[in-house]
Amino acid sequence: MPFPRRAPPGKPNDPHRSRCLELQCRTRDEAEALVDEVAALLPEPGMCRFGLMELLLNAIEHGNLEIGTSLKGQLLREHRFEEELVTRLADERYRARRVHVSVVRADTTIEIEIRDEGPGFAWRNALSAGLEISESPNGRGIALVRQTCFPTLTYRDPGNVAVVTLPCPP
Repeated sequence: MPFPRRAPPGKPNDPHRSRCLELQCRTRDEAEALVDEVAALLPEPGMCRFGLMELLLNAIEHGNLEIGTSLKGQLLREHRFEEELVTRLADERYRARRVHVSVVRADTTIEIEIRDEGPGFAWRNALSAGLEISESPNGRGIALVRQTCFPTLTYRDPGNVAVVTLPCPP
């Protein structure tokens, strides 16, 4: 699937013009559909799909629903995580929140911005973390994404915007 091109009325599509795709999701199911659409535009769609899904789930769970890493670990150990997701998605404090995804293609790069509506987090610590063995069932997603999918992953303060830059596919 080629990257969507939107030319102004009366002007032909210029392959060197920037093009943008804006999408939103709220739930895991919506994130799955969004990831399929975006990954198809990227180099190595399979690997990119994995990384994008991890970033979207982080934005939904930790950002919009404000489930901290410690609480998520506890809920996973107690087999109550899914129940908590359903509860928070219905909670009036969180139910209107969306994850916003912007994909911008310029001449040689594609920039993907994933923004949640949560308060942010200490992203510098997360980017510097490794994949150490831990007894916790969670907490290594960002390190995994950065080491396997998106070495350019960074965040914007206060930590509710993840940014990935990739080379344009041929």
